[in-house]
Amino acid sequence: MLRTERHADIAVWTVDRPEAKNALDHATLAAFVATVRDAAKDRTLRAAVIAGAGDVFVSGGDLRELRYRSSAEDAEHLSDAGFALTSAIGELPFPVIAAIEGPAIGGGAELAVACDLRIADVAARISFKQVRMGVTTAWGTVPRLTALVGAGAAARLLYTGQDISATECRRLGLVDEVTDEGQAHATALAWAADIARGSPKAVAETKRLLREATTTARNVRALERQAFIDTWSGPDHSDAIEAYFERRPPRWQAR
Repeated sequence: MLRTERHADIAVWTVDRPEAKNALDHATLAAFVATVRDAAKDRTLRAAVIAGAGDVFVSGGDLRELRYRSSAEDAEHLSDAGFALTSAIGELPFPVIAAIEGPAIGGGAELAVACDLRIADVAARISFKQVRMGVTTAWGTVPRLTALVGAGAAARLLYTGQDISATECRRLGLVDEVTDEGQAHATALAWAADIARGSPKAVAETKRLLREATTTARNVRALERQAFIDTWSGPDHSDAIEAYFERRPPRWQAR
């Protein structure tokens, strides 16, 4: 589920599915998109914070729900739902801060990258594990990630699927601040309060300018969507899912 709170003129959206390590199922994705789109109409909101309940930010897609949804049509639906969420975040007229107090994996890493700012506590880690599950990113992430960390670092993160510590994320520019353990949420609220002190119009226009300045290769979305559909419905992803539940290494097919 998605839990929503209001702190004066700041919204807090918390993915609260501890039984699934805050994995995103279709219902949570749909609720998230609707919540963000409603927030875009609220002229009293000045900033938002995205968090995960407990000690995980978001662990990606919910594999228990997705285990047997391996068709091209399933991939299209998941890609488009996630892209609707990340695009809605980008189109909000105010900044969104990710408060990362634990792992942000796969789709969770894509969600964090879609935010305007990222604050991680020292115990957090980020991992783009898509290739280890036999798929690509799906939510418009490649241009966003490349704009944040550069082509070389983006290649390393996407090719290897390595777990990257909060400190290394800060060095790469993937996160903007590293806090003591358990302090990312409070720091994100403090930053949001600072944002709220500025002119709403000026902040909205600044976000628009920053978005335009860092949006590159707009046609990558179509390529990414098709690559995700092809890999999601292919044999590598199917075996990776079964390997996850059987606790064994995947058996990759040759290209």
